[in-house]
Amino acid sequence: MILGARIGGAMLGLVFLLAPLTAGGAGVPVLDLKQLTAMALHYSPAVKATKSEVTLASEQKNEVRGHRWPQFDAIVTGGVVPNARLPQIRQVGEDKTLFIPDPKDKLHGVNVFGNLSFILTQPLYTFGKIAFREEAANKNIEVRRAGVDLQKGEVMLQVAQAYYGLILATQGKDAVVDARTYLKDARERINRLLLARSPNVRESDQYRLAMYEGGVEKFAAQAEEGAKVAYGALKALVGYDPNKDFRVPQELPVPTAPALGLDHYVRTALELRPEMSQLKHGLVARQLLVDAAKADRYPSFFLAVVGQFAGAPGRDYNPDPYINDYFNDNGALPMVGAKWHFDFGILKAKIGQAQAELAHLRHTEKQALMGIPVQVAKDYGKVKENYKASVGMEKAYINARRWLVTAFSNFDMGIGKMDDIFQAFERYGAFRGDYLMSLYEYNLAVAELDKSSGAYRRNLPPEEKPEKDITPGRAVKPASPPAS
Repeated sequence: MILGARIGGAMLGLVFLLAPLTAGGAGVPVLDLKQLTAMALHYSPAVKATKSEVTLASEQKNEVRGHRWPQFDAIVTGGVVPNARLPQIRQVGEDKTLFIPDPKDKLHGVNVFGNLSFILTQPLYTFGKIAFREEAANKNIEVRRAGVDLQKGEVMLQVAQAYYGLILATQGKDAVVDARTYLKDARERINRLLLARSPNVRESDQYRLAMYEGGVEKFAAQAEEGAKVAYGALKALVGYDPNKDFRVPQELPVPTAPALGLDHYVRTALELRPEMSQLKHGLVARQLLVDAAKADRYPSFFLAVVGQFAGAPGRDYNPDPYINDYFNDNGALPMVGAKWHFDFGILKAKIGQAQAELAHLRHTEKQALMGIPVQVAKDYGKVKENYKASVGMEKAYINARRWLVTAFSNFDMGIGKMDDIFQAFERYGAFRGDYLMSLYEYNLAVAELDKSSGAYRRNLPPEEKPEKDITPGRAVKPASPPAS
């Protein structure tokens, strides 16, 4: 097997993970995972989009709450209207008759008119139509806020993947440097002994060595190009200035055995997972909407003030209390009333829809209670597996390096063969690559467990305080406070 395939983790990790290059040079800041995560959370368009949903939910609650307060409706009309004079009493002899100078069936000139009609209503009692929906809207706000934390968890995991991939790339590139150094030493020895016609080397050793060199260069070239793409992607993820650079720590964090058992992480998930918060508040909201739909079957009582202001220069004012002239009259009247809507199936269907949505959410809750522990157990198992793997691969990698050094020493003393060096070199490259990959996979598994258990919510940066400006030449905008 050629060296490129045997190095495996170090080389393939560079290619498939597309881990970015680190930028060197004086004045380039070193950013850790906490800093990069804070930058990404403040910059992420996806997080901002979910925050907009919180604002929308808040305004929906304000809309429902607005039904508690008075509502005013007014209609203004104007146009032309026939002139009209008041009726007159005429006496002919001993008889009195009512004379109407401007009857409706005759036109006696026209003039303009204006009318303002209004009604002011104040709900008094609605059997919960408003209260149930207002409280449901309040629970919807909590659902949306949990959605913000859910999106933050996705962003944090993406940053962790890129961050650990970046460090893996740095260590992987060091592995390439070491491989080239060992191959260079081996080539010098082969050339020197071939010139001396030593029996310890063969001409075919040159071709075998060239095969290893080709494999290393292939993966190094692929990693170089992939690294550039991924480094740019990481900068875009955190909103970093494209014209500036940053570095990350040079070593992957050392694995430690999980301090707590699986039961702890399952309990934490059931308590902190945003999905559980969404289900909890969502169930209450759905039940409230069912109650509100039932309340729609009852009347709503209200206080109202009804009135109008109208005037027409060509019409006389009529003081008769039994006659209301739309074109020339003023007045307002307070009253109480009730509005009761009846139908033959619409309200019943709406109640059924609300109950069906509530039942669906309850089944979703049961599904989550079944699925979340399984997901947590899977991620917890990965942490333990990769911790044990890293411990074992560290031992293998260290001893493979000792084997390689010993093979070179034995060869120099004339008691070893070139085949021993090649074999030790292959195993050293493979174990070093696997060790780096086990470190990467362990740290990534920790990040995934942090997300699946919901524990990351305990470490979210506060939104009311702006993050410290840690990017040279670029100010970090303060986060907006959460909608109330």
